[in-house]
Amino acid sequence: MELLHSEVLFIKGMPVTSIFLVSKGTLLVFSNDGSKLRRWVGPQQIVGIHDALINGKWQGIGVAHGKVEVVAFSFQTLQDALKKIPQAHRVLLDELFAS
Repeated sequence: MELLHSEVLFIKGMPVTSIFLVSKGTLLVFSNDGSKLRRWVGPQQIVGIHDALINGKWQGIGVAHGKVEVVAFSFQTLQDALKKIPQAHRVLLDELFAS
């Protein structure tokens, strides 16, 4: 998927249906009210896993900075894979995402 400068990929409260790998450019992730820059997501970085696992909704606003290319991966595929991991690993993931 290709985004142009200032296009919005996600907004606070939207259900996370996909997680994204940035393959080119930079995605800016702002706070839920848009007032603070929380994160720069550049090439070979993923956005969405944390939001998906903590409550299934986006916690901020994702905006393209320049020309951005992302690859979308179904969140359902990630959920299916997580169901197959050992329970001890799942407990660790739950603890990591609770903090």
